[in-house]
Amino acid sequence: MNGLDPAAQAVERAFQSPTYRAMERWIDEHQSEYIQQLIAVTEVPAPPFKEEARARFVADAFRQAGLSDVSIDEEGNVVAIYPAGDSQAGTGVPGAGDVLVISAHLDTVFPEGTDTRVRREGDRLYAPGVGDNSAHVAALLFIARGLLQAGFRPRRDIVFLANVGEEGLGNLRGMRYFYQRGLGAQRRVAATLVLDGGIGFLGTEAVGSRRLSVTYTGPGGHSWSDFGRPSAVHALGRAIAAIAQLKVPKDPKTTFNVGTVSGGTAVNAIAEQANMVVDMRSVDGAALAQLEEAVRRAIETAAKEEQNIDVKIDVVGERPGGRIDPDHPLVRLVEGAAERLGFQLTREANSTDANIPLSLGLPAVVFGIKKSGGTHTLQEYIEVPSVWGGLRLAVLALLSTELWLAGN
Repeated sequence: MNGLDPAAQAVERAFQSPTYRAMERWIDEHQSEYIQQLIAVTEVPAPPFKEEARARFVADAFRQAGLSDVSIDEEGNVVAIYPAGDSQAGTGVPGAGDVLVISAHLDTVFPEGTDTRVRREGDRLYAPGVGDNSAHVAALLFIARGLLQAGFRPRRDIVFLANVGEEGLGNLRGMRYFYQRGLGAQRRVAATLVLDGGIGFLGTEAVGSRRLSVTYTGPGGHSWSDFGRPSAVHALGRAIAAIAQLKVPKDPKTTFNVGTVSGGTAVNAIAEQANMVVDMRSVDGAALAQLEEAVRRAIETAAKEEQNIDVKIDVVGERPGGRIDPDHPLVRLVEGAAERLGFQLTREANSTDANIPLSLGLPAVVFGIKKSGGTHTLQEYIEVPSVWGGLRLAVLALLSTELWLAGN
């Protein structure tokens, strides 16, 4: 291994380690346990901003796995510390050494009342949220239990983080809190591995985004007797038409979408109010700012053209962008782990929990452990056989990163 760079050496040492071999056996011999854990997590609903029940369930599951330092922070994140073998580094006291974070978000996109019961058809498990992101939350629990059973003693505390607020208007609130006010602000985070998405990709670039809620308000009236009065819906339509004509660059990739529209009360009533929510994204901060300026101009112009219409613009979502150096050791560690297991990862830009550490200049990557489909639909599913290789990837990436950090 002398001819290998430090990252490649760490991957090979981790792959040959007794801990990894024990974890391979754990994965092979406890597949039914993982599936039971996945079903249990999925069937505890976690709608946006209402993740409390799942957080309590996951915290209890970490304790049952054998971790004693488990808490739910003020934002609702579950923070479970796998202590370092060195008792001084493993105190959990702020400032007592840096930490390695592996995370998965608790929340789903599905509203309260959605039936999240899991059904199995062949090699697939179906349920809303089963892939995004229950499979990865269950992976955190499964890996923590397996490492404890293997007697693994890391050289620094490992934080198993099940965070809230990744989806939609959650605005990454869980990760924001953890890194800006929580444990991640109190202790240096050496590296972050985010579990999300499907197997086969590696997120190294965080897509920045801005979301605007736009509300037009007018006098309203009757469609016959008050014909000619300004309409909030008409103003909204003008704005959407103008936004749809905007030109955005392909490189850096920049996108926009009017995702939701509402307004009016009756077919024969001139609308007093209308609302839309606009999503804008780019891998480049300057391009995103230019797009937002153009969208705001279209919104304001529509109000003026309709006349006597007021418009209110609220920022309801903001995700900072960022990127990790393509040659950073953390990238090579995860790619190397995948290659050692026969996987090929494709680097991608995306918008995930990794946006927060990357925006703060902290090394972070995101990858998934399963093949899935129907994401964000009631027919969401995962392909169970894909998980066993994915769990191996997560374990080897974690052990490789821990070993590499120990040598630096």
